[in-house]
Amino acid sequence: MLSSLRIELEGEFDKSRNDLLGSLFQGFIMENIDVEYVEELHVSTLHPYSQYITLNNNKLIWTLNTLNAEAKEKIADILKNKKIIDIKHKDREYKVSSVTEKNISYKDLVKECYLKDGQRRLKITFLTPTSFKQDGKYAIFPSVRLIFQSLMMKFDKASTQMEVFGKDILETFEKHVEISMYKLRSTSFHLDGTKVPAFIGDITIVVKGPVQLVNLANMLLTFGTYSGVGIKTGIGMGGIAFE
Repeated sequence: MLSSLRIELEGEFDKSRNDLLGSLFQGFIMENIDVEYVEELHVSTLHPYSQYITLNNNKLIWTLNTLNAEAKEKIADILKNKKIIDIKHKDREYKVSSVTEKNISYKDLVKECYLKDGQRRLKITFLTPTSFKQDGKYAIFPSVRLIFQSLMMKFDKASTQMEVFGKDILETFEKHVEISMYKLRSTSFHLDGTKVPAFIGDITIVVKGPVQLVNLANMLLTFGTYSGVGIKTGIGMGGIAFE
């Protein structure tokens, strides 16, 4: 089960530094869920949630996604009933003005995205600072390989329905998918006094080749709107949308 909460908040914030809120909201999550589950999350190789902060018409939007039924029950279902988001570290409070929820099963994701012919031309918007780790360094420009490698690995860790990662599939993506347009800028994600090199903006990709590859790309990008892409998606990086 994939689940997404869109939580609209009221309160003071710095428009130029709202990325700082990502790690603070992660702290809020950890403070308000079961302690034993927090310990499980710390040792698990699966990161079953992602979250990020965006602005919409000068309103703060907190998007909280979970990638399986357990995370939905132990994180999203608890936090969606909160009326106040209390950021103790910064002595701030945000009032919840609305909560919108959407859910989809992995079975329906496959049915709606992989078993139906998808679009070949796709626009991916990186809503929050995004980065990848490659050869021990930060990669601050998206490539077809980095995007789909990240999504396939996240999908296989989260899904019990099917596995999609394979070197041959990744090579097929590299061969048949190209970035046709981009509007990106470099940026940084602020975290605990450090700056993580990143990028933000949008790209358009064109998927050539067999229809199965087109449908897989559409499915993985839909999944990516829940999982995020790249590194540190649990603290506010890598939030995406696509059309």
